[in-house]
Amino acid sequence: MGIVGEAPESGVRVTVERSRGDGPPWIYRGEVVTPASRLEITATVSSQGEVGVELPPGAPAGLEKRVRLVLRAAWKHATEDGSPPPWRVARWRASE
Repeated sequence: MGIVGEAPESGVRVTVERSRGDGPPWIYRGEVVTPASRLEITATVSSQGEVGVELPPGAPAGLEKRVRLVLRAAWKHATEDGSPPPWRVARWRASE
């Protein structure tokens, strides 16, 4: 079955973008969607792969960690061949 719908049935969907000509640090803006919420986020990725995540007050516990892991993985895969991190990241991550 394909992925369809406004919110995932479980886990978290991260969709963020950055300007193509910026960075480092790279600043991503977008949203995180869980089965129960939709939150706007800002994240910063340094040239060393350090990821900072800004979530609104009252965000679900553990959400910052999941977003950080998604962006860290995107940075790591890109830098293996010397590229900057992707300008757009859209990933789903399971609940812990």
